[in-house]
Amino acid sequence: MKVRLIRNSLTPFEDLVGVLDEVHRIGPINSGILETLSLYRVFHPDVFSQLEERVISALGLFYKVIRPENLYSLLLSSIGEAHKKAYGGYLTPVQASVRRAIDSKQFVSISAPTSAGKSYSIRDFIAEQEGDAVVVVPSRALIAEYINTMKERFDGDKGVMITPFVDAIFTSRNPRRIFVLTPERARDLFTTSAKLDLRVFFFDEAHVSEDRSRGVIFDVLVRRIQKTFSSAKLIFAHPFVDNPDAQFKKHDIPEGNGYARSYTHGTVGKICVFQHSNGNCYIFSPFEEKGNLLRNCVKFEGGFESFAFSGGHSILIYVSKASIYNGSFLEGYEEHIAKFPSITHPKARQIITSVENLLGANKVDHRSRMVELLQKGVVIHHGSVPLEVRFLVEEFIRAGFAKICFATSTLAQGVNMPFDIVWLDNMRFQGESDEEKSLSFKNLIGRAGRLSKQAIFDYGYVFTRSADLFITRINDKFVLNERSVIDQPYDEDSDNAELLDSMKDGTFDDELHLPSTKIDRLSSAEVFDAAKEILGVLYGSNLTIRSVLQGDENRDTRIRLNDYFLVIFEHSLDRELGKGEMNVFESAISIMLQTFQGRSFKEIVGVRYSRISRRSFGRRGAAEFSQPAHKLPHSGLYVYSLHKDGTPATDVSYDVIVFDTYDYLDQVISFSLSDVFIAAFKVYKTLTADARADKMIELLRFGTNNSMHMLLMRYGFAPEDIEEITGYVQSISESNIVFKSTVYEAPYHVRDIIDWYLP
Repeated sequence: MKVRLIRNSLTPFEDLVGVLDEVHRIGPINSGILETLSLYRVFHPDVFSQLEERVISALGLFYKVIRPENLYSLLLSSIGEAHKKAYGGYLTPVQASVRRAIDSKQFVSISAPTSAGKSYSIRDFIAEQEGDAVVVVPSRALIAEYINTMKERFDGDKGVMITPFVDAIFTSRNPRRIFVLTPERARDLFTTSAKLDLRVFFFDEAHVSEDRSRGVIFDVLVRRIQKTFSSAKLIFAHPFVDNPDAQFKKHDIPEGNGYARSYTHGTVGKICVFQHSNGNCYIFSPFEEKGNLLRNCVKFEGGFESFAFSGGHSILIYVSKASIYNGSFLEGYEEHIAKFPSITHPKARQIITSVENLLGANKVDHRSRMVELLQKGVVIHHGSVPLEVRFLVEEFIRAGFAKICFATSTLAQGVNMPFDIVWLDNMRFQGESDEEKSLSFKNLIGRAGRLSKQAIFDYGYVFTRSADLFITRINDKFVLNERSVIDQPYDEDSDNAELLDSMKDGTFDDELHLPSTKIDRLSSAEVFDAAKEILGVLYGSNLTIRSVLQGDENRDTRIRLNDYFLVIFEHSLDRELGKGEMNVFESAISIMLQTFQGRSFKEIVGVRYSRISRRSFGRRGAAEFSQPAHKLPHSGLYVYSLHKDGTPATDVSYDVIVFDTYDYLDQVISFSLSDVFIAAFKVYKTLTADARADKMIELLRFGTNNSMHMLLMRYGFAPEDIEEITGYVQSISESNIVFKSTVYEAPYHVRDIIDWYLP
C-alpha cells in the first residue's frame, strides 16, 4: 500500500516532514527510505521542492548545498565544512567514516551500496599518499573506470604514472606509480617488486573471493601480497555484503589493526516499475510484503516504455552475452532506435572513428553492428569488448552521447556509469548461488539514478517484467564465507589442486608464477627438446619470423610449432588435453603465431573473419567451425562452435569475431598459456645458457623482438598505437623517452596519447 498511500496523501507536506525527521534520526540506511523520498518527489513535486534542500542536507550531500537557505541545512552544513577542512573536499558521512578508517588502520574491509562513494574516498586517500599503490579490480571493465577517475584526480600530474601494466619504467622521471590491475595481471608485481615502493593495495569488488575459480586466484594474490609486502596497507571494498570482516578471517589478518563495517546508506533514490501480464506498467515497492499486488501499486500513466524511450533519458538495458553474440538483443528495440537521429557532435564522431579504426571495421566487408549502433548513440558494453575500445565507449557514455547502453553483468561490477533508467530485459544473473545472483542484480540496479552536483534530490527508475523475482533478489542477503576457497575441501584431481597445495606448503615459485612441481615437469627432456625445436624454427636462420611463419607454404611449420607448444603445455599439466581444450589451444596458438608475425589486432580479426566466413569460397556454405575462447585448463570443456551449427557463412558476425579474438588474446594466451611457456624457456635458459631463449621470452611477453616497440609497450602505449607513435620517437630507453619536435604538429589523437610523456 506504500506507493498508493503516498500518491493519495492529503497531507504530503506533513508526511514528508515525518520522513525527513526519520532520515535525520537514523540516516538513509536503507533503500526503502530513499524509495519513499523518490515517490514523494514524483507524486508531490511542488511540496517536495519546498523541503528539497533539507532532504539533501539530511542525506549528507553537503557539496550540493553551498549556501544554506534554512537553519536546518545550515546546522548540518557544519559537518560538511569539518570534512572539507580535514580532507580538502566535501564528503558524505559514509565517505568521511571510510576515510577516517583507512587513515588510522593497516587493514580495512568495508561494504557499501554502489552509489555510496566509497571508492572515491579510497581513491582520494591513495592520491594523497606517498609511494606506489595498486588497485585490484575483478574485471577489465573496471580497469578503464579506475584509470579515468585516477587521471581526473591527478589532473595531468606528470609525477604520477597510472597504468594497467606492471613495470618500473621511466626512471629518469622516477614517477609515483599507481597500477590498476586484475588479479591475473597483478602476478607481475612480484617479479618487479624490488624496483617498486608499494604501500597501498586496494581490492575493489572483493567479493570475487567467493567465486570458486576466480576466488582461488584472488585469495592466492592476497596471501602473496601479505608475504611480500607485509607492511603495506590492505583495503577491501564490497557492495551489499553483511560481514566484510570475513576478509580478515579468510587470511588470518589481525583484527586489532583492522576496521570492518557494513554501511547500508544510500544517496540516490529508485522508483521500481513492472509490466503486468495485462500489458500495463505499475509503480510498486519491493520493500513491502506483496508490494507488487495491483491493489498496492499505482499505474504508470502513459506507459513506461513511451516514457523511457522518448529520447530524453539515458537507458541501461541489461541483456545476456549470448543475445549480443547471436544478435537477438535488439529484438523489441529496433523501432525506438530507428527514431534516434544520427550523432553529429564532433567529439562523438571522433570517438566513433577511433572505435571503427581499432576494430578494423573501416573495411568494406567488415560490417560492425557495434559501430553502426554508435552512430545512433547506442552502445554495447561487455567483458569481451577490447580494452582500448572500452575506454572510448565509456568516454562516449560519460560525455552524454549514449541514449541506450546494452550491457551484460560486467557493468554491474562497480563501473561508475549511472543511467536515468535501468531496464532489465531479463532477470537471469550469473552466480553459483541465489545469493550471488542477487548481489549481481543489486549491483546492476545501483546504476539507476545519476548522482549530480546540482542542489536536487537524485533518483532513477528500474524496470522489470518479473516483479516476484525482483522482490526476492532485492531482499536477499549476501554473506562472505569466513574460510578462503584455498582452505576449503577441493577435488584432488582438479587442475587447481596443484596450485592450492603449493600455496599451502610454500612451494609456489614467486618468480615463475607456478608451483614447483609444475616447474619440475617443465625441466623434463621432452620439454627441453620441444623448446630447442621452437628456437630452431624461429631463430635458427637469418630469416625474419614473419618470413618463417607466413603464407600457405609455411603451414607445416606452423603445425610443427603447435605440436611443440602442445608438448610443453601438456607436460605442465601432466595430462593430455581433452577435445574441447585442444580446439581452444590450437586456435590460441594460431593467433599467437600471428602476433609473432607482427600482425595487429584488427589484422588478426580480419584473418579469422575471412576463414570463418569462408571468404575465399565466396562466403558460400555454412560458417567454419571455431571453438570460442575459454581459459585453460578446463578438463570438462565440451566441443561447441562460436556460431550455431548450420549458420550461413554470410551471417557470420564480424563483431563476434572481434570479441572472441580479444578473449583469446587476453584470457587464453596472456592468462592461460604465457606463464607456462615463459617458465619453460626460463628453465631451458638456465640449463643451456642459450641466449635465444631470452628472445623467445620477449616474444611471448610482447609479441615482438623490436626493442623500440617493446619499450613503448612497457611505457604503457597500446600495441595498436605503436606504429603511429614510433615515427615521433627520437630516443627511448628504460630511463627516458624523448619525442621529436614534429610531435607538436601530430594529429590530435596522437598528441592526446603522448601528452603525459612530454616534458
